[in-house]
Amino acid sequence: MRLRRRDTGTQADARRPADRQAPADAPGRAWNLWELERLAQGPNGDPRAEERRLLLLHLRDVADTSGYLPVEFDPLIRDVFGAKLAELGT
Repeated sequence: MRLRRRDTGTQADARRPADRQAPADAPGRAWNLWELERLAQGPNGDPRAEERRLLLLHLRDVADTSGYLPVEFDPLIRDVFGAKLAELGT
């Protein structure tokens, strides 16, 4: 089991959800794990539904306490979720 150091003071304030989206000139976005899990709970007829659920299960280890994933995972999320991300309004 890995232990993580808690953020204190200004570090935690700098990581508010509003600040988690990538700037316009950045190549990626910080996705919210909880929103993605709601999106993955779609109809069972989707051939990639199981893949999405398993991916999100493993990504829980890297999400912060607010549920945001590091920007480095943006290409993976876009690949696995594809057009379903439009349902999140992105």
